[in-house]
Amino acid sequence: MKKNKISKSLLSIAYVVLGTFSISAQTNYSIDITKVNTEVKRGHLDLGGTNAKGDKIDVNSFYLERKGKPFIPVIGEFHFSRYPHQYWDEQLKKMKAGGITVVATYVFWNMHEFKEGTFNWSGDLDVRRFTELCAKNGLEVLMRVGPFAHGEIRNGGLPDWLYGRPIDVRSNDQVYLFYTNRLYQEIGKQLKGLMFKDGGPIIGVQLENEYQHSTAPWGFTYQDAPKERTVAGRDKKIIQDGVGINTMGNEFADVGRDHMKTLKKLAIDAGLIAPIYTATGWGYATIVEKGSIPVMAGYAYPFWTAGNSPSPFYLFKNIHQKPDYSPVSYDVNLYPSMAAELGTGMAVTYSRRPRVPGESFLPMMVRTVGSGTNGLGFYMYHGGTTPSIGNYFFTEGAGLPNKSYDYQAPIGEFGNVSSGYYPLKLINYFLKGYGNDLAPLYPILPSTNDSIKATDTSTLRYAVRGDGEKGYLFMHNFQDHLETKDLSNLKIDIATKQGKIQFPQTGTFTLKAGSSAFFPFNVNYDGVAICMATVQPFCKFTNKNKKYNVMVAIDGIAPEIVLQGKVKVSGTGIKTVARNGNTVVVCSAGKINDFEINGVSFLVLPSSEAEKGYLIGEVDNQKLVLSNALVLDNNGKLTLVSNNQENIDFAVYPAIAVTSVDGKLTKGKAAIKNISAWKLSVPKVDTTIKLIQADNSHYVLKAGSLDLSKVNDVFITFDYRGDRGICMMNGELQTDDLYTSKPWTVGLKRFQEALKTTDMYFYFMPMLKDAPYLSYLDKNVLPDFSDKKSFLEVKQPQISVEYKANVEFK
Repeated sequence: MKKNKISKSLLSIAYVVLGTFSISAQTNYSIDITKVNTEVKRGHLDLGGTNAKGDKIDVNSFYLERKGKPFIPVIGEFHFSRYPHQYWDEQLKKMKAGGITVVATYVFWNMHEFKEGTFNWSGDLDVRRFTELCAKNGLEVLMRVGPFAHGEIRNGGLPDWLYGRPIDVRSNDQVYLFYTNRLYQEIGKQLKGLMFKDGGPIIGVQLENEYQHSTAPWGFTYQDAPKERTVAGRDKKIIQDGVGINTMGNEFADVGRDHMKTLKKLAIDAGLIAPIYTATGWGYATIVEKGSIPVMAGYAYPFWTAGNSPSPFYLFKNIHQKPDYSPVSYDVNLYPSMAAELGTGMAVTYSRRPRVPGESFLPMMVRTVGSGTNGLGFYMYHGGTTPSIGNYFFTEGAGLPNKSYDYQAPIGEFGNVSSGYYPLKLINYFLKGYGNDLAPLYPILPSTNDSIKATDTSTLRYAVRGDGEKGYLFMHNFQDHLETKDLSNLKIDIATKQGKIQFPQTGTFTLKAGSSAFFPFNVNYDGVAICMATVQPFCKFTNKNKKYNVMVAIDGIAPEIVLQGKVKVSGTGIKTVARNGNTVVVCSAGKINDFEINGVSFLVLPSSEAEKGYLIGEVDNQKLVLSNALVLDNNGKLTLVSNNQENIDFAVYPAIAVTSVDGKLTKGKAAIKNISAWKLSVPKVDTTIKLIQADNSHYVLKAGSLDLSKVNDVFITFDYRGDRGICMMNGELQTDDLYTSKPWTVGLKRFQEALKTTDMYFYFMPMLKDAPYLSYLDKNVLPDFSDKKSFLEVKQPQISVEYKANVEFK
């Protein structure tokens, strides 16, 4: 009896010990990639083209090719008509610095033909000038020509003068096609000579948008009246608000396909000839069969649906075979998976105000690329301000801001870069540099994948893209609307045709909350055979005939590169060990490591340093610049843009001497031998502007003496809690902000002339206790109303100076 009691006690202790141990026990995952199907169909699509220089773009069933080599476009949405044309060039440089390779933009019909028969292509509507600037900055263009655009624009971009006429819009109605053809012909005239075939930057044309899927309200409406829709009469019962799933199919698919085919013919007749045509593919939208690539979307924080439920867009899948917002209207086996609208931000409405954290951007892209997408498109990548004529607004209305289209994007309404901009570079640069290696590799999912739900944050989310032998391991630890915790003691086994690959080779790793990673195995970079690596590729370049590969070490994961066979390695911050007949380069965690193999250089950066990295310069003479400042490639010069920092540190790899064009330049201490470090100091500038608080809800800005000749911009930031903020000048609304808890920033550069003679007014409205959007706000920003019916708090506004300085390479 006594012995039994002891046994029970020991058993209880064992349960406690084992229970405690299970929390930190090693978790093994395994995946077999040996049976992946890598079949590709060619020659079945009416797509592709060659330019006068012999540059050829082709489209097969899985990826895009350029000059016979795979490539993955990185597409960033920026609406030229929503930004002052004087500053387009600088903003395009910021997009390029972020890793964008293709700029997507809408031609909003109602802005260009505001009055019937009179087209305006001047100033902020100068699509030709915008396209030429894209080309000047080495960026290609996806021109979204409508006629319907949506884009949170009044009538979805259809002109007001179409309303009330006996015309069936968005159909083969002959009168509608007459006006559409006239629009396309005008666009064609503006873009003559800028199409890809002519050596121009326009490689793609999008026809329509969300056709037979979504629509916009006509701007003519009355309070409490049912919304009238910009849609063909027959399609009224199959369309919806926003992006979503269509479960009822499309009984009008045949006439829809005919309309899309007609639009493509009109576009070609107008000279809008491109190797790539795109059309919305999600939610059973209708495409040009075998004549367009169906482009996809993913919005984890939409304003058009109620609630804050976790989305499926952070769960890996075979996105080529099972697109998001399925079912779809086309045969998935015929087209590559290409994204056009992945939610890097979100608009808000008065009653629905999702806040999109910048840290949500990269994990979604890691998931989407790991799932098989071969074109990455961000909506929006650059925010803006919706134009108006006086206080006649071009916004869609329906509760959206009347002016602001900041969209919580990586680059905001006034060109201010947000926190999400920097981590996105990690995947953008990877796709630009290593996309040719990745594109032909198919997605393979582990057996655990189907059982993972959005609410499951304890199971590792991962996938592999491979061909049976080589590949990339993708994983992340993020879920929208939920808090995740570190996943510790992880190990992943990958069965390949060459044998088993282990991540890591020894020990385990931790994938920290919110983080992501993508690691290569059995790859060859510039003749260097890599068996596996627990560092992720960032960018590659050539400088003076020497090859460079830059890698990223992820916090929580020991950085190692396993080289095939016995290899001679020399470098800084590393050590090498022999393991299983191979050479292992062990890097110092948290530090910059540099080493060379057979004349090829490798640089390993901590992720925090890689986010500061910018690849600049001409092909074959490129350099990597590391800086806390924004680094812009400015025609051979280096432009450094910093917010409130007169002292700018930067480093150049490989090491090179520089000379200052602006400010004082001094040499700094380099982290490693092959990096040159510098400090650039510019004089501190006093803005001399006055922001006067009139009462608890009104501020008056007096900036008649504002001088921006020595600075790039001046920003006013309001950290407030309330209903909304309004900016007025000259009796007209300049911009507005519906409160989401994100501080509201207004740039003054675009207003500098007007401010010389007039004041600017800021007005804040209180948040009501029964406001419909309160459930969308984070709990930590909700006020304690107590017995009050409203609440307004405006903290001391901050005035910050954005400096810009140039340096040149010797």
